[in-house]
Amino acid sequence: MPPPQLPRASPSALAIRSPQAAIREPAPSVSPAEQPALPTAQPPPFKPALTLASTEQQRSTQHDWRAEAHASVWRGRGTAESASTWFSLRRRPYVTAAQRKSIIAGTRGFIGLDPTELANPVAFHVDFSGDEIRYLRHLTRRTLRLPKTPRKDPKKDLYKVLRKNPTFIPAVLDAFEREALPGRVREDVDNLIRDLLDQNTTSAPAILSVRRDGHDQRGGLIRSSRVHSLLLAREISGQRGIGSMRRLENFTNEFRKCREDDLEKRAEWTGCAGDIFTITWVSNDGFICGTTEHSDAHNQQYNKPGNLVLGSCSELTLRAYPEHRIVRPIVEKGENSTEAMRQSQDPWLYSSVVSSDYDAAHDRAYTSSFDRTVKIWKADSSGAAMTLLGEWRHDGNVNLVVASKHESGMVATAADVAADAVRVYDIDPTDISGSRFRSYSCSRVTDERGKEVSTEKWAYYPATMQWGLAPKVRHLLLVGYSPRSRTGDDNDIPEDRRDSGELCLWDGVTGERWRVTSATTQNVFEVLWHPTQESFIAATSPLGQDLEPSVRTQIRVFRPADRDQFGVKAFSPIMTLDCPAVDVNELTIMPNSFSFCYVTAGCTDGNTYVWDTALSDKPIHVLRHGEPIDEYRGDREREDVGVKFTAWGTTPDRFYTGSSDGVVKVWNIRSLKSPLVRHLLEAPAPVTAGMFSPDKSRLVVGDASGRVFMLSIDEEKEQPTSIMKVPIQGSTGFRIIQRPVAIIPHPDPPPPTHDAEGRPIVSQLGSAIGRAYLDNLQLERHPNPTIGVVQGPRYAETNLFRRDMHFNEDPRQPLLARWEAMQQEAWKPPRPFLARRRDHHGIALRPPKEVAGLGELHARNKSLDIFVDEMTRLRLEEEGVDWELGDDYLLKEEE
Repeated sequence: MPPPQLPRASPSALAIRSPQAAIREPAPSVSPAEQPALPTAQPPPFKPALTLASTEQQRSTQHDWRAEAHASVWRGRGTAESASTWFSLRRRPYVTAAQRKSIIAGTRGFIGLDPTELANPVAFHVDFSGDEIRYLRHLTRRTLRLPKTPRKDPKKDLYKVLRKNPTFIPAVLDAFEREALPGRVREDVDNLIRDLLDQNTTSAPAILSVRRDGHDQRGGLIRSSRVHSLLLAREISGQRGIGSMRRLENFTNEFRKCREDDLEKRAEWTGCAGDIFTITWVSNDGFICGTTEHSDAHNQQYNKPGNLVLGSCSELTLRAYPEHRIVRPIVEKGENSTEAMRQSQDPWLYSSVVSSDYDAAHDRAYTSSFDRTVKIWKADSSGAAMTLLGEWRHDGNVNLVVASKHESGMVATAADVAADAVRVYDIDPTDISGSRFRSYSCSRVTDERGKEVSTEKWAYYPATMQWGLAPKVRHLLLVGYSPRSRTGDDNDIPEDRRDSGELCLWDGVTGERWRVTSATTQNVFEVLWHPTQESFIAATSPLGQDLEPSVRTQIRVFRPADRDQFGVKAFSPIMTLDCPAVDVNELTIMPNSFSFCYVTAGCTDGNTYVWDTALSDKPIHVLRHGEPIDEYRGDREREDVGVKFTAWGTTPDRFYTGSSDGVVKVWNIRSLKSPLVRHLLEAPAPVTAGMFSPDKSRLVVGDASGRVFMLSIDEEKEQPTSIMKVPIQGSTGFRIIQRPVAIIPHPDPPPPTHDAEGRPIVSQLGSAIGRAYLDNLQLERHPNPTIGVVQGPRYAETNLFRRDMHFNEDPRQPLLARWEAMQQEAWKPPRPFLARRRDHHGIALRPPKEVAGLGELHARNKSLDIFVDEMTRLRLEEEGVDWELGDDYLLKEEE
């Protein structure tokens, strides 16, 4: 049965909401002697519960109904609630349980509403009240000419009557059309009967309503009307003064804001190798994504392709590339150390791609990875394909790669090495891989006493790096250093060094180091240059006296200092902003005047702090996200990633954040009371990266499950999706789920020619490999053929040991007892002709002792000539009797 047809409207602007008032059920004052009456148009009383408006269970008050009754009156105490708009419903539709679940699950396309009706909630489902159920029971029994109504629950009685007489249901519906309830139609009763027979009716009657989503106050209808009114006002009054809008309007800002509010999800991909860690646009159409990988010795079995992908918004494709990989190393401990795991796993190990950038002036893209290389690419503007131009090898994992906007096209890289960690490359277009570079090191290699700092377990590594953006500072490279353990254990870092680091500023053209006059020895979390001015900000550990206990990080604003004051080129702080978060993930700057700007910090506590430098050092906003999707124990800021995506739109009225709660939120920073505009995207995993296209028309967001979402302002080509039907629990219907499109895998790369230790790999059959082990005396055959092949005198050359089976995990030490008991040598029988016996529990028994004279008796028995006739002999041979008994013939012992 189709649902009730209401006036159409955009379903995206609708949401299910409960009524605002709780209405108690008035007690009916109809005595049993009174004649039955047809209920009036008032809805059943209800009580709100969560997102549904539900009534309390109706009492089954017995009434003696008459067939010609046509009206009843709700009698009760006169209260203000009786004036509620919920009592003025003229149409009370009833939809089936399956349809209600579909609507609640989000399939709202078949419910349309007139925009003029969206001011107040509109009911799309109203359960039958107790009086209505009693009337339907009376009508059904009268139509079927059944005896007088029994004193039992009317709904159960109606169910039993209809179940026993299903062929009379059309007659009941015809009778209802002749004597209809106010606000109900035949379709409503038909849907109710279906739910009764399927036993899907609710115990607590409810009213389900639809109204505009509170988080979609900038929905399509409002945006459209806003644009029309702005156009009209501009035509009438121009762009000067207050005019017909009755307030001062920045029309350019308003039009941009309305256009940007059309952002909607257009495509979704899945199947990337891990967390989306870096995103870079190569045009307004194509983008590159890099992901993390499982590459540790204990989790290499989960390593998979898809660590580097190229996306195309126009073609709606996401294509994988295999270049960032290494030969799978040999693991000596754990489950990945076994030969079976080595044979079953891919010979290549794909590495995490953690940084990327694009040089628009020279049309080159850069990606850095834990394979200790930086790859240089030429990507098509459509994002359909890209080719490798060259690579730069480093001595450690390359965490950062940043292309400058300087005309020379310099590129900076930063690796996990204690000295000369930063490189600045001058690109040679004819030999990109052979481009020359200059190395830089921080000065924190010695302590205050001049003693060299140990770098065996920890060292200062580059944590953040940015080139200047304004024309006069594009040659300046800003690098922040932080202490980091080289073993993966932060306890290796001395306590007094954990909040230390260094802030360095170099001239990439001359190699000269500029001076930074403050916070140069603090732990640096993030740095960022002003988009148009010669200034930058840096988030560091706190520094200063009389700090408030809540201050755990600080953000300083630096400007060029007077050269005469310091004698060298320098930057000095002009403002310090206090932040309560332990760590800062993302910094942004949005100018709001010539001299001042908004500064934001997305932090690990799930909040984004916003400052206006024109006001004070206190945040004007704390933009909060919800609890993280992934569970954590202990301190959230130590275990949770927090806010990993912050970006400004085209105006200061739109600011975007994405956090570990999986939600991308839109904010209006200029609104001091309620800055939240709407929830733009809800991902199934924590949001880990995001970036706008250069023209701000598209947004790409990545999460921790390897999914990539593309949102666009414009209508895009429809993405092909796979449809999956999921049965609805407790119903015969199905819910339609659109599964995201998988990335396009890359072809399998050719197998490596050398192993991780540089030895040539010879591809042979298993039999040839086995013969080579025997010929090299690495394996040898045991004299007892029942044991087979064992270790040879040169077996140690293979390095194929189960170290975890030996004492102290040393293959030269004896086996542990539990492994020694399982060796074939321990199970070998003491004499070759005696079988190993077991009892009924399967436990090995000692062989029987030799009995004196048993051998002579056996020889005498063998010499006896036992006559067997030919027929018996043939039958015994058919049953498998062996007439040629040898000396080593063993009889199977019975248990």
